[in-house]
Amino acid sequence: MAILTPLSLADARRIGALYGLEIADVRGLLAGSVNSNFALTLADGRGQVFLRVYEEQKLAAASREARMLEHLAAGGVATPQPLRRGDAASGSEGAAFVAEHAGKPVALFPWVAGASLCQARVTPDATRRVGAALARVHLVGASFEGANASRFDLDSLDQRLRGLRSLGPTAGAKAAAPAPAPPLPPDVAAAVDELTGRLERIRAAAPRTPGPQTLIHGDLFRDNVLWQAGEISALLDFESASRGSAAFDLAVTMLAWCFGDDLDPDLVSALAAGYTSVRPLSTEERDRFFHESIVAALRFSITRITDFELRPKGSGVYKDFRRFLARQRTLERLGPEGLLALLGA
Repeated sequence: MAILTPLSLADARRIGALYGLEIADVRGLLAGSVNSNFALTLADGRGQVFLRVYEEQKLAAASREARMLEHLAAGGVATPQPLRRGDAASGSEGAAFVAEHAGKPVALFPWVAGASLCQARVTPDATRRVGAALARVHLVGASFEGANASRFDLDSLDQRLRGLRSLGPTAGAKAAAPAPAPPLPPDVAAAVDELTGRLERIRAAAPRTPGPQTLIHGDLFRDNVLWQAGEISALLDFESASRGSAAFDLAVTMLAWCFGDDLDPDLVSALAAGYTSVRPLSTEERDRFFHESIVAALRFSITRITDFELRPKGSGVYKDFRRFLARQRTLERLGPEGLLALLGA
């Protein structure tokens, strides 16, 4: 991810002062796919703090996220608790954590040491720990009030697909009629057609009711978990957190952690065992798991086209939608009974 909003040392010192911190140095971090992130070195020798500039969220949304993170951290979830402003220049509880820079919200967090795992280093012990950590998010998050509905429900995904279909394939573009954006390459246009058909089938087979709801992370991929000495040191990036289905969140995590060339049965069963050791799945959640899994694969197939595939090449992090098309096909091959057999929960 490029640094979309620059932060000078003078800016960092101004912001740090709001939190009672004296800043000696600032360094941009090329990590993440949405926001601009920085490491701020403290002048008193106590190390660093992490600064995030929210590139897409407004002040109210960033304040709500900060309040949510404080709630989760206070309940024992392994996520950094946002720093409070020392000047107390806020009218609401969430705003006590958030400042502004270049017209955008900013939050500061304690620096947490650790590294993410590549897929080759993911073991059953790792997925067991991840499953348990996710279950704690759902348990503690159930009492958090104020979380929004998901930005990625089926209607929103349908809107994204409509926007993609309006671009059309490269081969069909008309030179005399300039498009508002470059037309889709033929392989991407074919994928959009495939995803449109999948969405229609998912809608037709969807349960009549939304099912149990709690606070979900929504994006617990490997790069959103830090490890130190074999233990989870932090869960990161709750920007996609919302009210939603725990089964959906478990499905996202399964597809993110347990899939190499195929779903790994040992990784899947360990993930489920870790999860259910903290929060057992209800019968309804088990019954919905296949549906939530194909919705999860659909969601990331579509958003990886809109958010990554259509960016100019070389503009930052790239995440290939084709990997989630492969996951979708694997799920359809397994079917509901085959997937639950892998889950073993």
